[in-house]
Amino acid sequence: MEQQTPLRRALEQYIADDWSRLHMPGHKGAALAPFGALMAYDLTEVEGTDSLFEDDGPLKELEELFTQLYHTKATVMSAGGSTLCIQAMLRLVARPGGRIIAGRNIHAAAVNAMALLGLEPVWVYPQRGKEERLIGRINPREVSDALEAERRAGRLDEVCAVYITSPDYFGVMSDIGTLAQVAHRFGVPLLVDNAHGAHLPFVGERLHPMQLGADLCCDSLHKTLPALTGAALLHCALDLSPEQLKAAMTVFGSTSPNYLIMLSMDTTAGFLQQDGPSKLRQCVARCQQLRELASQRGFVLPDHCDPMRISLPLTGTGWDAQRFRLLLRKHRIMEEYLSDSGCVLLFSPFNREEDFARVEAMLSECQLEQQPFSPFPIHPSERSMGLREAMFSPRQTLAVDQAEGRIAAQVKITCPPGIPLVMPGERLHKEIIKILKNSGIFVIDVVK
Repeated sequence: MEQQTPLRRALEQYIADDWSRLHMPGHKGAALAPFGALMAYDLTEVEGTDSLFEDDGPLKELEELFTQLYHTKATVMSAGGSTLCIQAMLRLVARPGGRIIAGRNIHAAAVNAMALLGLEPVWVYPQRGKEERLIGRINPREVSDALEAERRAGRLDEVCAVYITSPDYFGVMSDIGTLAQVAHRFGVPLLVDNAHGAHLPFVGERLHPMQLGADLCCDSLHKTLPALTGAALLHCALDLSPEQLKAAMTVFGSTSPNYLIMLSMDTTAGFLQQDGPSKLRQCVARCQQLRELASQRGFVLPDHCDPMRISLPLTGTGWDAQRFRLLLRKHRIMEEYLSDSGCVLLFSPFNREEDFARVEAMLSECQLEQQPFSPFPIHPSERSMGLREAMFSPRQTLAVDQAEGRIAAQVKITCPPGIPLVMPGERLHKEIIKILKNSGIFVIDVVK
C-alpha cells in the first residue's frame, strides 16, 4: 500500500496541478541526471507546500504525527541535522552568564553553540571501560557532585542545564533516567544529544531519552532510519510550544530548508506508522546474534549499548586498524569507523541479509590475541580562559609541537567521531599534543 503521508500528498498534488514554476529553485523540477524525477519534489515555500518555520499545513500535520510517534509534548523537524537541534536546545535554556554541566564526550557542534551563546561548560568526564578512547557513560553521581559544587559556590542559579550525549558515537548509553532525576532535583533541565538513537522508541524497550525523563532531546533520523542526511527532530517535554522551539531554530537555521530532506522525514513517518517497528526489532535481534558471536570470539563489548550498533574494541587484541581494515575489505565490509582503538559497525532494517552474513564470516575468521594494555590516559587540561573569550580572541596558527603552554583558540576534533580533543580556553600540555599528533592534527590556532 502506497503511503499517503502529509508532505508527500501535498507535493504530489502540486506536481499534478502542473504549475508554471516561476519561483525557486532554478532547476524548475527538470529531471536532471543523476536525480531524475526526484527533482520535481525539490520545491520551496509556495502555496500548498507550507513553510517549515511558520507551518500551518502539511508540515504542521507531519510534526504532529512525529509528536504522536515519539509521545512528546512537542516535536519539530530540522532539515539542518541534529546540529541545528543542538543549537536550538542550548538557545532555549541560555541566559547571560549561563553555565552548562556537560559530559566531555560532547559533539563539537554543542561547543561552538555554547561559545556563540556565551555559555560556559563545566565538564564531567565519561567513565572508561576497556576502550582506549574518550568514550563511556556519564556517572550520575559525578553530575550530582558537579551540581552540588556549583551550589556551594553560589552559582547554581547560573546553571542552565545538564547536557548529556547518549548513545555516544560508539553506542555506549548513559543512565538517562537517573541523570534526569539528578538534574531535576537541582531544578535544572536535562538536555540529551540522542543523534544516534532515533530508532530507540521502537525496539521494544524504554531506551529513548524522552521515555526516561529528558526535557529536550535531538534525534538524527538519517543515522538509522530511512531519511536523507540532514533529517532530524527536536523533542520537547517542557511547556514550550512548537512556535517557541522553531523560534530558537531560526537563530541558527537556514530560511530555505530542503524539501527533499523533509520529504524523506515524511517517508520515515510512514515507515514508523506501518511495519517499521517490527523491522527494527528484527534488525535488533539479528545484531544481538552478531554481538553474541563477537563475544564468543573474545571481543569485550560495551554493555548497555545501542542495540543496532556493534563496537569492537581492538586495543589489547593483537589487531590494529591497518590489519583489521584488510579483514573488513576481504569480506566487502565498509565500516562506520575504524581506528587502532576499535571498529564501529552500524546496522539498520535496510541492510541485506548478505550484510549480516558477511559480518558473521568476518567475525568467525577473526583470531584475537589477548594482550595486556594500558588505556590511553585522560589528562584534563587546565582551563585558562572562558570558552567564548578564547574562541573570539586574536589568534595565531602554530604547529602543535610549538604550542605547548599556549591557550587553544579553537575546537580540535577528529570526525568521526566529532568529539573534541581540545577546547578553546584550555592550555595545551605535552600529553594532549601527543594525542593531537597521533590523531593526525599537526596545526592549531592559539590565543595571541
